[in-house]
Amino acid sequence: MVTIRFHFPHLRYPPVHYLATVNYFQLSYYGLDYGISAYKQLRFMKQFLKPIVDRHCEALDYPLSKKEKKKVDFYYPLFNHIVNCENYLCIKGRRLTLQESQRLAIISAMATLYDDLIDEEDWEKEQYFQILDRTLPLVQQTPKVKLIFALDNELQQYWQPTQTYREALKLAIEWQVISARQLQTGISLKEILHISEKKCGNSSLLWASIMDEDWKVEDHQFIYQSGYVGQIVNDLFDAFKDREDGVFTIVRKSGSVAGSKEIFLRECSKLHQAILGCHVPQSRKLRTIRRMACIHAFALVSLEHLQDAENKYGLPMDWGRALRSELVTDMAFWRNKFKLLKYACALAELR
Repeated sequence: MVTIRFHFPHLRYPPVHYLATVNYFQLSYYGLDYGISAYKQLRFMKQFLKPIVDRHCEALDYPLSKKEKKKVDFYYPLFNHIVNCENYLCIKGRRLTLQESQRLAIISAMATLYDDLIDEEDWEKEQYFQILDRTLPLVQQTPKVKLIFALDNELQQYWQPTQTYREALKLAIEWQVISARQLQTGISLKEILHISEKKCGNSSLLWASIMDEDWKVEDHQFIYQSGYVGQIVNDLFDAFKDREDGVFTIVRKSGSVAGSKEIFLRECSKLHQAILGCHVPQSRKLRTIRRMACIHAFALVSLEHLQDAENKYGLPMDWGRALRSELVTDMAFWRNKFKLLKYACALAELR
């Protein structure tokens, strides 16, 4: 057993000193677990999801672009499986079943197509609801919409979508549309945080609704909060991409990197308290916190990297001047991998 002390400067909340007693073999288990899950999911996607998508694209004469193919066949189905849903089910002490994995893969592919309509084609909320209800006029049914319909037909061969799922999907789409406000220069930090919470909190509840699980009120609370924390992690890690896309996120509006760090740790603390409030054995609560900490630690590695850029350019930070290398946290470097290990240990003990 190893005792480690960590210090995060410039923080008022939560307390700045962390005391973690960590067995590194135990921590390595969670990393190995993610790796095995990723390998299994990639194999499953290649055998199950990719043939389905390719078949319908060929029938519609709609070849996916390289970017679309990466999101449909790889990123969304992989991320939602091993980072979202398996972490939620950790509190229940089980894994996804084959049936849950099948429906989740198809819905994940559909989700990225919905995101493209929102982010790149500026569709209105009412149009999305028409897609859900299959009432969209034929003249508006683009090849991408037809692919969504085809995947929805495919989904119904494996699962009959519930009313809870449909309501959760509509709410998630509504907040995804609202998130377009983050392209407005004058948006405030308060509104950014509100949109991030609602958008990703409700998206997480959508993924939970797909599983055959009797989620309790306290389960929904931690799942919702995990979506919010996950969005902050994503925003910090994608600082360069968001700048190039003109999206304003927490790191550009909080006033300083230290301010972003304070918000992140505060929301992590809320997440851990929500997990500890679930009515399950303590061992499951701790496993859930530790497993999630391995992902959320990416935010602290990114914050340290962004702090270097802020130190160089000063406050207020001119984000337009920063180089790509100063905003992109490259996890290929061993120093960043060791930082990830260090911060995962610290976050696992955050209360």
